[in-house]
Amino acid sequence: MFSTMEQALSLRHPPLALYYADDIPSGARSFKPFQPGQAGQGGWGCAMFLLAQAAKGEVVAFTRETCHCPGAAGGLGLGEAEEKQFPGGPEAFLRFLSSGNKHWETGRACGQKMLADGADREMVEEYLEGEGFKKTPELVLDYLKNLPRVEPEGPVVVVRPLAGLEAGLTPRVVILLADAERLSALVVLANFARPGLDNVKIPFGAGCQSIGLFPLFEAAQAQPRAVVGLTDISARLYLRKTLGRDLVSFALPWSFYQEMEANAADSFLSRQAWKKLRGEG
Repeated sequence: MFSTMEQALSLRHPPLALYYADDIPSGARSFKPFQPGQAGQGGWGCAMFLLAQAAKGEVVAFTRETCHCPGAAGGLGLGEAEEKQFPGGPEAFLRFLSSGNKHWETGRACGQKMLADGADREMVEEYLEGEGFKKTPELVLDYLKNLPRVEPEGPVVVVRPLAGLEAGLTPRVVILLADAERLSALVVLANFARPGLDNVKIPFGAGCQSIGLFPLFEAAQAQPRAVVGLTDISARLYLRKTLGRDLVSFALPWSFYQEMEANAADSFLSRQAWKKLRGEG
């Protein structure tokens, strides 16, 4: 049965629940444990690939051992990131997100070794050229130092359709996937029954941080905010074939989701402007 908010929004994909667990649920999709040096050799996977599977109705799970990207464990709320596992170590990771690894001897040597070990050539080129998400390695380090911290509540993070959640399980975060019009509605609804004008934020960060770390941190705040994500260029590139080009994530603590759902019926969602925008008026 659709909730009032779901029915009014006509979301393309079901709301997703994110929560901690002690074990990987039976039948859940997960990556194989990551092995150092494995990146680019056919076994590597971005956490956003599994998010797409959850959006299609599957149960997916993450552990520190199955997070292939060095930032994914931290991004999903499973503890500190694993930059030391990145080829060339933490400094190479800082350079990878910024100006690239071709400008120092260790980076060039790591790139050559990755090729010799069978890594994908395009990935090695990106490793050497850098992603250019920050201007300098120093700014990347500043960004990492300013990331919020959350204490993991279990060794496993599970993401699955909210409607399929077993009785007794309470999600920590709800993730909605929305196009521009539905994102507009979610931002308005998030501010509908609250004072102020910044009850939604769009922080710079990775796709996994926008559905995990950031909203998990917000859940511990007295006045939690919703988090717009999938603004990560790499994540969008990975997801365009499975989710399309037009969706972003809107992740929020469970309590805030319940608040928005309780207010949906009295809001603009039942008024003419929204109905006309949906083609009903």
